[in-house]
Amino acid sequence: MKRILITGASGFIGGFLVEEALNRGWEVTAAIRPTSNRKWLQDGRIQFLELNFADEADLQAKLKAAGSFDYVIHNAGSTKEPNREGYFESNFENTRRFVDALRATNGLTEKFLFVSSLAAVGPAVSGQWINPEKTPAPVTFYGESKLATEQYLASLPGFPWVAIQPGAVFGPREKDIFIAIRLAYKGWAFLIGTKPQQLCFIYVTDLARLMCAALEYGTVGKKYLASDGKAYANTDVGLAVEKVSGRPTRQIKVPLSLVRIVATCAEMAGRVSGKMPPLNREKISELAAESWLCDMSEAFDDLRFQPAYDLFSGMRETIQWYKTNRWL
Repeated sequence: MKRILITGASGFIGGFLVEEALNRGWEVTAAIRPTSNRKWLQDGRIQFLELNFADEADLQAKLKAAGSFDYVIHNAGSTKEPNREGYFESNFENTRRFVDALRATNGLTEKFLFVSSLAAVGPAVSGQWINPEKTPAPVTFYGESKLATEQYLASLPGFPWVAIQPGAVFGPREKDIFIAIRLAYKGWAFLIGTKPQQLCFIYVTDLARLMCAALEYGTVGKKYLASDGKAYANTDVGLAVEKVSGRPTRQIKVPLSLVRIVATCAEMAGRVSGKMPPLNREKISELAAESWLCDMSEAFDDLRFQPAYDLFSGMRETIQWYKTNRWL
């Protein structure tokens, strides 16, 4: 039986990673904070480990006491911070301390999976697909922090790492894309900018399966894109909601100038409340990019993986969950 440690286990993707690992018969330890919500971590087979990523000495002590793991998935990180320093502290420095502690305690025996982001690669121009050979060109501080972490892992001689770079992830419990889904469900699908955009998506259970496949079959030192491999227009989220719900949805193009004003106002409110909103000025460069299409042929072949869902079939399960749990 494989023994696996999953960080960020209480989050959206983390909860599904725990479920997938349990389904595979692995012994699962969920790394959480003392304040983490365990609502989606109720399976009695789960073991818990509280880690403070800001304290390397504490990390070493806790990991030494926990013993070694066959696999580690480092899913903990931040997608919303007020500045560059915040992104690098949450995504780069925390990962560096964690990896250094694993190495110091011999806490890893087989493979370390870093959950990066397609933002670390950066978008392509209209009509082009992102492939694994694309020179990284992130357009946000978030993407820069993920790329810097990938580069750090690559600098460690003999460390058995692999990285997954997901595009837009959706599914039950997700809260950011849910904002667009809820608006579309009410009849309004807002499009960022006035130009056509090409997007990629992956349903969360498929992503969890792909990550576990990367632990089993992925090549050490390699980075894998993560999407369902299909091409979507920016109108397709609204169309998927309309098809699933049977409720008409009106597509509305919002000029970038107006989006920037809304993002600025939302960001100012977020600074007051202490919680950065999903729509902020930093995020606009990603939201307005021409193409996030992913060439998944190499990842599917290497990882012996095929997605079970596309945007439309995944949206059906997603909306049903939102309705059952009264989010819609």
